[in-house]
Amino acid sequence: MFFGGLLYTDDIVLLSLSVSGLQGMLNNCNKTAWDLSVQFNIYKSHCRVIGKAAEMDIGQMKLSGQDIQCCQSIKYLGVYLMAGKKLCFDLSPVKTAFYSACNSIFSHGSGLDEIALLHLQEVYSLSVLMYATLALLLKVRQITELNVCWNMFIHKIFGYHKWE
Repeated sequence: MFFGGLLYTDDIVLLSLSVSGLQGMLNNCNKTAWDLSVQFNIYKSHCRVIGKAAEMDIGQMKLSGQDIQCCQSIKYLGVYLMAGKKLCFDLSPVKTAFYSACNSIFSHGSGLDEIALLHLQEVYSLSVLMYATLALLLKVRQITELNVCWNMFIHKIFGYHKWE
């Protein structure tokens, strides 16, 4: 079964098997937006080709008469979709946000014991690292990367060396 649109509140992903089909979907979005007196933000609208035609020039897609920017990755619901011949997910921004959350807790929790720090990390930082992972088809290497991130902070909290 083919689904041509993924929608969650104000985030929309349109999927099409052809360039003309995608432009038709964009035209329908524009008409619906006009009827509902809403406006799409062209600066938050992006286009990316996935599959065999990933490196081909498809021309400009238009929304509300304006060109949509083509890009290498698309952020949808906090997840970065990297497209080429196959669809994959970029975990770098997730790991960066996780390290930032962990370091913030460490800098503000300098007087706390290990168990309190662990609890704060589990409640606040781990959710940043694991956000949307259940909905993604991650490769074994990517799962290992996430495990390494979490293990680094377990080692830091309890003062373990990397080999322990």
